[in-house]
Order: sequence, then C-alpha cells, then structure tokens
Amino acid sequence: MIHPKHNAKWASLALFTLIAYVLSALLLLPPNAAAKGEQISAKQLESMSRLSFTLRDAKQTAYTVYIFAYDEQKRTLTEENGWTNNKKGDKSYSGTYRAALLKKGAAYGTVQAAKLDLNTIILPQTWNFVVKSKEASTPDMLMITDWGTSNFNEVKTYIVRSGELRRVTYVDNKGKKIDDSYSASRDDGIRTLSGARVQFKNYNNLQFVYGVDTFKLNVNKLELRLEDTRNLRSDAWPNSGVGDRAYLKSLKEAALKGVLPGRTDIKIGMTLQAMQKKLGKPNSRSNGEWGAYYYYSKFGIGFDSYMHELSKKSRIAVIQLYNEKQYLSPWNVKRWMGKPTSEYYNEVVGGYEMEYELGKHTIVFNYLEEEDLIDFTNIY
Repeated sequence: MIHPKHNAKWASLALFTLIAYVLSALLLLPPNAAAKGEQISAKQLESMSRLSFTLRDAKQTAYTVYIFAYDEQKRTLTEENGWTNNKKGDKSYSGTYRAALLKKGAAYGTVQAAKLDLNTIILPQTWNFVVKSKEASTPDMLMITDWGTSNFNEVKTYIVRSGELRRVTYVDNKGKKIDDSYSASRDDGIRTLSGARVQFKNYNNLQFVYGVDTFKLNVNKLELRLEDTRNLRSDAWPNSGVGDRAYLKSLKEAALKGVLPGRTDIKIGMTLQAMQKKLGKPNSRSNGEWGAYYYYSKFGIGFDSYMHELSKKSRIAVIQLYNEKQYLSPWNVKRWMGKPTSEYYNEVVGGYEMEYELGKHTIVFNYLEEEDLIDFTNIY
C-alpha cells in the first residue's frame, strides 16, 4: 500500500513538471508571435516587414499595409525564376506572412486577421501590388498573386474597410461565388475603371482569344461581381466596342420584335421589294438550306423561297448575323442569356446549334465544335 504522503509528493512533482513544460514551451515560441489585434509600433513594423504598400479606403484615408513573418528564412537564388522575373543571386524569403495595418499618422499598427496565403517573397518583386481606384468613393485594391499557369497568375484581392484589411470574394453575374481568387495575365493583366469596376485579362488557349472580364466592387458585401465579358484577338485593352452583356441584350430585344439589330425598319415578314428599297442591292446572293439569301457586309437576309422562285412579294424568313468579330463563346451566351431552349449537333449543317425561343421568334447560335467561338447567328 502506498502511503498518502507519497501520493501528495508525486502529485506536487507532476504539477511542477507540467508548469516547467508550459513555461519552456512558451519561451521557445517566436518572441513576437503576433495575434489578431496585437499592436506593434510604426518604427518596429517598418524594420521587421518584408513588403509594405499604401492603401486608401473608400473615404480616401491612407493606410500602410506591412507584410511580415516571424519565422522568416532567407536564401539566395541559385538560378533565375521565370515566373517572378528574378535573377540568380536575388534574395528569396520564406515564412508564414501576415499583415499589419497602420493608419497614416498613427504610432501603432494592428495585426490583421485576413489570411494572405503568402509563403515566399523574392526581391525585387512586382507580382504583389496595389491597383489604385479611379474615384474618391472607391478603395484601392491590394493584389497578392500566386503562380497559376504559364499564361496567368491567381490573384487574391484585399481592401481596407472600417479600419481593417479584408479579403474580397469573386462572384458571378447572379451572385454565386466563383472563388476567393481570380486569374489574370502577367504584367498587364489588371486595370481599374470608373464605377468601382476592375478588369481581368486572360489568354484562352482553346479559342485563341484574350478574354476580358469586368467586375464591380461591392464594398459592403466584400464582393467583386461579374459585370461583363468580352473576347478580343488583340492583347490590348479594349477602349471601344460593346461587351457580351450589352450585345446579347440588344440581340434578344431585336429577336423579340423580329427585327434586324440596329435597324427596326428591317423585319421578318417584310417583302423583298420593301426590303430592297431600304437596303439596296446585296453584295452577293445564293440559295441556303431553306431558301434564298441576300448577303450584305454585316448580315444576311433569308427568304421563304429559293432563287428561281423569288418575286417582289417573297418575304423575309430569317435574319443572319455574322458574329466572327464579336468573338462570342457559347459559355458567355449562356452566362448572359441563361439556359438555352435546346442545344444539339445538326448533321445537316455540320455543327452545333443553340436555340433560344423568344415569343414568336427564335435565336439560333451556330458553331462548329463544342469549344469553338460562334460563327453566325440566325433570327427566325
């Protein structure tokens, strides 16, 4: 039998051992293991941070975002880094990086809760940066980027709201979450516009076009919501022209009325004689699958009879639009017009057709392969 005195002795020893272990563990922690809300002096933040950025909130109050890591390790690149454009001999730093926010003129900054998901910094660097807003009511955006593919980076976006650094979520045109990051071409892949809008540019390897997606920032919801899409052959930013959203809206409105987009005086059911008084002679004529076609520079007009049957009283049965310069993708059509009435492969024409029934009329988008851009559009 063990005497109670010995039990008390061993209990005291165990308690002492536990206290000593906890104290030693605490001493082994990084001396400045920052927690959310911890205050750090401006002077200390300046000396300990690896990167810093000036960021304005929606009221145009300036803050400095300091990025630091207590477990930071340093090494030297032994070869060049093609993604970051760094050379052999440049300094590389790694660690668990966090952000602290210092309001202009303040003596202390505050450690932020926002996760940066940033583990490596190579100096000099250009791939983490601030996109300045175009107007006083819109905050600047801090872009923290990671390698995506050989074509683009994955971009995380942060703003200052109510004195805190907050991460922004990307949502689609219906408000459904896309992701916490978005892709953008390197170097010249992001720009801001008026109206709290920001554009992301990507190169599409399947369709050989540059896609420009436009988002609108909602500060209260911490969201960037998709506002428009547009495909281009050139890598230059578009300064004119209509994006997919407005183009498809106008196309839908024209189809509902059965008229030629931009020309309400040309409509389905009009006679050949009345049409020619307004459009003149076509560039060319030929028979199509269901009747004769008159081809003009930007559209074609199909009739209810073939060439040998045409008369002044023949009527317009279809309006055909050439979409090759709009570079429409089937995916973006579905995004802005919703689910099609039907979608199928038409063996007669040797391609895919996507139909939208709109009242008395129908829009049919035609494309050769599933990943192709739309070649032309018919309004019946």
